Amino acid sequence: MAKVTLIGITHIDSDSQDKVSRILEEVKPDAVCLELDEYRLKALLENETTELSAKLETVKDTNDLSDAKEEVEEENATFNYEQDFAAVLEDIGFFESELARITYTDQPGKEMLIAYKLAKKMGAAIFLIDRSIQDISKVLKEEVSGEEAAKFQQLIDELMYDKKIVAKPLNQDDLLLSEPLKNFNELEDEEEINLNEVIEIFKDQESLESIISVFNSNFPQLYSILLEDRNVYMSKQILKVIQKYSNIVVVLGYGHVQEISKILKETDVSLSVEVMN
Repeated sequence: MAKVTLIGITHIDSDSQDKVSRILEEVKPDAVCLELDEYRLKALLENETTELSAKLETVKDTNDLSDAKEEVEEENATFNYEQDFAAVLEDIGFFESELARITYTDQPGKEMLIAYKLAKKMGAAIFLIDRSIQDISKVLKEEVSGEEAAKFQQLIDELMYDKKIVAKPLNQDDLLLSEPLKNFNELEDEEEINLNEVIEIFKDQESLESIISVFNSNFPQLYSILLEDRNVYMSKQILKVIQKYSNIVVVLGYGHVQEISKILKETDVSLSVEVMN
C-alpha cells in the first residue's frame, strides 16, 4: 500500500524550512513531489527574484515602502489587466518577498529548495507537480475579469503600503484562532498585522477553511484558477507518482493541503494519506 505524506508550508516561514528537513529525514521517501514547475525551480536554484521584488533591495526600513510604492504606482498607471495578468503574479511574488524579509527568511520558497536538494541527496525521485507559471498566467488572462483583477491588485497594494506588517513573538494566550475572518480592510492604517499570528492561523484547519471561503467569496475567478484548478491538477500528478512509488512526500502550501488530501483519499481508498501541518 502506498503512503503519501503531505507537508504544509508557507514560503515566508523559517519553521517551514526546518519542518521540511526534519520530516524528510524521518520519512526517507522514495519520491518527493514539490509545488513547483521548472521555471520556478530554476529561479530558486539561481536565487532569482522578480523585477518588482528587486526594487525592495534599496528599501531599508521594514515598514517604509514609500519609494517602492511610487515606482509600482507609476507602472500601474498604464497597466492593462486584460492584457497582462502576469503582472498580478509578479505582485504576488513581490508581496511574498517583502513578507519574507519582515520574517527574516533568507529567500521566499527556500523550503522548496531545501526539499529539492535533500531529496537529491537521499536519492529520491523528484517530481514538479504544479502547473507552469506560463499556463497559469494564460488562464488568468482568459478567464479573470479586469474588475476582479483590479480589486485583487487593490488589496495587495493596501496590504503592502497602507498596513503595518510586523513579525512579533507570539503570546499563545492572545492567539484567537476562532476569529480568522477579520477583514484586512477593516484594520486601521496604524493597526499591526503580526505575520507570526497569521502563519499560526494558517496551520489551524478550521480557521484556514474560513479564510479560503472568504477569498472564494471575494475573488471567485482567482480562487478557481489559483486554488481549485491547481488542486485537481496537482492531485492528478501525485496519483501518477503513486503508480511507481510507495513512499511519497509532497511539499505544498497550507492552502492546498486539505483539498488535495481529500481528492487523493476519494480517488484511491486504499491510499494512506498523512497530513503534517
